[in-house]
Amino acid sequence: MSNSPPEWLEEGKNAPDRERFWITPCPQDRRLRRRPRGPVLDIGCGAHKQPGTIGVDQRRVPGVDVVCDFERGLPFEDSSIAGAYSIHSMEHMRDLMTFMEELYRVCAPSAKVYIKTPYYASRKAFVDPTHVRFMTEESFGYFTSPNYYGLKTNFLILAISYNMRKPFKFFPEYFRKRFRRYLWNVCEEMSVVLEAVKP
Repeated sequence: MSNSPPEWLEEGKNAPDRERFWITPCPQDRRLRRRPRGPVLDIGCGAHKQPGTIGVDQRRVPGVDVVCDFERGLPFEDSSIAGAYSIHSMEHMRDLMTFMEELYRVCAPSAKVYIKTPYYASRKAFVDPTHVRFMTEESFGYFTSPNYYGLKTNFLILAISYNMRKPFKFFPEYFRKRFRRYLWNVCEEMSVVLEAVKP
């Protein structure tokens, strides 16, 4: 899989769909670099899937390879997927629990899942009328094992990063954390990397 961004991103061109791509550099963590071999999904990709991935969406548009209702199931075999992207799609899902169980089922051991979603305390989370949920960094703790709802998932949280607005992004992390917790609209977006933990 090529993880390089599209040409217009490398050239720094301004495009409205820029946020649909994973261009956040991952921390230099050995666990983040280790990934099983196999296909990688881009779930909810629309017309802008990540390079080298299998595009999965509920609508047939250019770039989509598999059309399915991924909130009800993913048409892939158990432990067959090396990784997945979910870029600005989780906030649109009504049945996130079933989706996360299905995602875990198809992930191979050590598969990485890359998620971008609006931060719950941002205007961006509320402005789109198709958003049905709001995510915090603590939301992903419900998909570890054991978990509160008895879900068949065991995702380890490897990394969380934030897209802070100016001037808040220039403060030390101690202050940025408190800004996110107590102030409105200082953080626009959250990027999360999960790892599927399986025997």
